[in-house]
Amino acid sequence: MNTIETFVESVRAFCQWAEGDLLPGEAQMSIARRHLARLYAQALDLPPRECDWGDDAAQVSPEAWSAMFKRFGALPVNYCSQSADPLDVPCGDTMIGDLADDLADIWRDLKHGLQLLDGGNADAAVFHWHEHFIIHWGSHAASALYVLQCWEQGRPREYALADAGLPPAAIAGSDLR
Repeated sequence: MNTIETFVESVRAFCQWAEGDLLPGEAQMSIARRHLARLYAQALDLPPRECDWGDDAAQVSPEAWSAMFKRFGALPVNYCSQSADPLDVPCGDTMIGDLADDLADIWRDLKHGLQLLDGGNADAAVFHWHEHFIIHWGSHAASALYVLQCWEQGRPREYALADAGLPPAAIAGSDLR
């Protein structure tokens, strides 16, 4: 499978997860983290394409984005602090970030590319994914990954171990509590 096919597979998996039944709970945080890490790494290898932006009909409606934002708002974490400019040292202005907004924006950019691809315009899809990774969704993904990583680090150790599939007896009898 080539780079683009692998990325398309990951985009479809992310969109299917995002559009599916998002069960409330902490397990969704780990799933989001895995999807974003995979997408981010694979987007780094997308080849640049020269073409038009593509079909405006492939754009995601504001109503669809709002529905996705609401779905992601059910995650255990929403708001976080962020540096307005992380290259401003010492830290300058901080702002409030929103994980649901990050995930909904990522979904919108990836979904738009899928709609271009499924509409028969593969070059426009790759162009869209590559360019928007650089100018938009890549920043949202990096921000969301950091929030998800911080959340993961702050989880109670027993939950992290239980989520890893270890039986309760192994956790109770270890010095990992």
